[in-house]
Amino acid sequence: MGQGRPFIPAHERQRDERDRIRLPFRHLVDPQDPYYYDISMHLEMQRRAGIEIDQTIADNAVKFIHWKHGLTKERDERRRAAETAQARQARTDVEVWRARREAARQWRESPGIVYYILRGSLIKIGTTVRPRQRFDALMPDAVLAVEPGDPELERLRHVQFASLRDRKVGREYFTPGPDLIEFIRELRADHGVPDVPHASLIDRDTADQTVKDLLAL
Repeated sequence: MGQGRPFIPAHERQRDERDRIRLPFRHLVDPQDPYYYDISMHLEMQRRAGIEIDQTIADNAVKFIHWKHGLTKERDERRRAAETAQARQARTDVEVWRARREAARQWRESPGIVYYILRGSLIKIGTTVRPRQRFDALMPDAVLAVEPGDPELERLRHVQFASLRDRKVGREYFTPGPDLIEFIRELRADHGVPDVPHASLIDRDTADQTVKDLLAL
């Protein structure tokens, strides 16, 4: 049986080809360089173009290939950072959408609202199922905030801010302490700024300025 050409796996043939290209430049480029193959290919192209390869050319090739890979790495990092930011923003948008949907559902299903209105120097916390009629009767200086709720939630809010209750005026009236003001800000952020037409003893511009001063808007 005659001897034929020995079988060489494809990956071995590829390695042989790479070795053949690398060999002429091992004395000019560090074989341990992570981009050694790319540098060798770059030098090979120059050699084939008739450029005499010396140490200066090899050093410049190393700088160029490292710079090229650096740009690619930087671009990839920016792309990954942008994708991460977009994914994070998408999750935030979904959470906001769900919160708004839940708030809308609560409004539809709630039998009424708990309101926070300003009357003089005090804040009244009450509840109603007919806010326009109720506010016309109370004639508040301003409606500071509202939230879906019923008498039970109103009672809990009274307990929550019991330390601020003005007992001389009534159980539903509270001084505008920092905790209550911050809570009203949160309600406005969650449920929006109330816009219920109502009778009042002060004009709208004065009311708006009073609210800004009170809530430090």
